[in-house]
Amino acid sequence: MKIRKISANYIFTGKKVLKKAIIELEETGKILNVIDTKGNLQEEDSLEFYSGVIVPGFVNAHCHLELSHMKGLIDNKTVQALPGFIDEIISKRNFPDDLQEKIQKADFEMQKNGIVAVGDISNTDDSFNIKKNSKIYYHTFVETFTINNQKSDEAFETAKTNLKKLNNFGLKGTIVPHASYSVPDELYSKIENFDKENFKIISVHNQETTSEDEAIKSKTGALAEVLQNNGFELSDFSYKGKSAIENTLVNQNPNNNILLIHNTFTNKENIKYAEKFSQNIYWVFCPLSNLYIENTVPNLPMFFNKDIKTCIGTDSYASNTELSILSELKTIKKCFPEIPFKNLIKSACLNGAKALKIDNKFGSIEKGKTPGINLISDFDYENMHLKKESKIKVLN
Repeated sequence: MKIRKISANYIFTGKKVLKKAIIELEETGKILNVIDTKGNLQEEDSLEFYSGVIVPGFVNAHCHLELSHMKGLIDNKTVQALPGFIDEIISKRNFPDDLQEKIQKADFEMQKNGIVAVGDISNTDDSFNIKKNSKIYYHTFVETFTINNQKSDEAFETAKTNLKKLNNFGLKGTIVPHASYSVPDELYSKIENFDKENFKIISVHNQETTSEDEAIKSKTGALAEVLQNNGFELSDFSYKGKSAIENTLVNQNPNNNILLIHNTFTNKENIKYAEKFSQNIYWVFCPLSNLYIENTVPNLPMFFNKDIKTCIGTDSYASNTELSILSELKTIKKCFPEIPFKNLIKSACLNGAKALKIDNKFGSIEKGKTPGINLISDFDYENMHLKKESKIKVLN
């Protein structure tokens, strides 16, 4: 058995930081050993030494692969926050002849950018064949929503059909609600009661725009207006709780892993409520998407300064120009340089793997795992952080 030995200036394992450690791994990528040299690296035959920092493969906790054909279709200079974005998605979400080619290209881009696992949203089966043949591990969130109770049966049957197709491809997935505001009562009940005996992984878009809480509280505001203009019969939506996050969580099992996506306008009171509700809350952030749609980012230090499980996602080409976790991390660093790089890596790797329940294989550089090995070059060693020029290279 051929053993590969890799080292770099620093190894961020996802749990700790090692100086000039050696990673021994099989050709399959399975890690056999991590040797802490304490910074005293000796020359060895066949040792590969790289200038930069090594990190585990990235876990993209939120993406919409099936929207890969929408790159550049929505002008972020003219879109009016999330309500305007929803209008644009509805009017421009077509299905071109080269859709499979676009999805394949997006999958390859993520592989090139060191992404090894993805929590992906699907409303259709368009991405399933690509996922089946990809090197990336996908957990698919089969998303459902509809405009009224009358259409709930149809919407849920579509979701169940898509989940069955997904499972027939040998892929894992869960039926999930789109967002607090887009799932009428009967559909929420069907989602809750489906496969109730098993603990699941749930993904829900959360507090992505200022008018989201207003829509929940009073069925008024910009978001409520857009929903009504697009046929949503809000009389069929009970909207329990004083905020979107309360309405979401009251419909969830606290034993499930619950991924809350975006959280752009989540406040301290919301965080306290959610963390008290469940120990299995994962807060997923997609800063480039937030800037694209709302021209702002969440107050991330409010999350990173606490013992809170944070994850990173890219969202889709409908609201981003690239699918790169490194670029998301650079954006966080630019906005909030006080957040340590090691915390960002934990969010982009180990926390994402735990959220998707795949941390037995992914998320950290440890013996027995096959997490993928990424090299980040052009690193700021003085401040132990990313630079604008930092680049990613996949080593395994």
